[in-house]
Amino acid sequence: MTPPSAAFKEVTGAILIGGHSRRLGRDKVLLPHEGKPLAVHLHGLLAGLFPRVFLVGHPRPELVDLGLTCIPDLVPDMGVLGGIYTALVSAATPHVFITGADMPFLTTSLISRILDQRHLADAVIPKGPRGLEPLCAVYSTSCADTLRQNIEKDRLKITTALGSLKILSPAVMPEEGDQDPFININYPEDVGVLEKDD
Repeated sequence: MTPPSAAFKEVTGAILIGGHSRRLGRDKVLLPHEGKPLAVHLHGLLAGLFPRVFLVGHPRPELVDLGLTCIPDLVPDMGVLGGIYTALVSAATPHVFITGADMPFLTTSLISRILDQRHLADAVIPKGPRGLEPLCAVYSTSCADTLRQNIEKDRLKITTALGSLKILSPAVMPEEGDQDPFININYPEDVGVLEKDD
């Protein structure tokens, strides 16, 4: 395993695994990718950048048995916003890089580009081909209070919850010939992307 970069020692990595995968019809977190469950693949990617990486959402025995840290949502049934809030509260660092468990084509170079701007705003949320990507973003842990207030008011849309904070949204487009790093797995037909890549 690559040692964590000194530049990112004050960043924690968090992978959200709380979704129910209803559209897919099977647990996307455990889909095989490069010979291992998708969540394990992403954990390995983040562990090469950050000193601590954990999963947020309902634990799966398959992941716990591998020794991965799984933290249940502190406020259940609050969707993505609840997962982000749990990650921020559970981290002991000033910043948290957060990704969904279904983004197989993330790269360390992309993550590093996002992290390079972390001191300039409360959150850095890249804008990809389909718009903002809040599940491939870095957040200051100081955002937690604002998110909690929105959760208490049942305002669960991320852009609404972050509306009072300073957000940077750098445009990030895939290089010609490269996979779109923001592709995620939501529907049965999306699984073919994983199989093609393997």
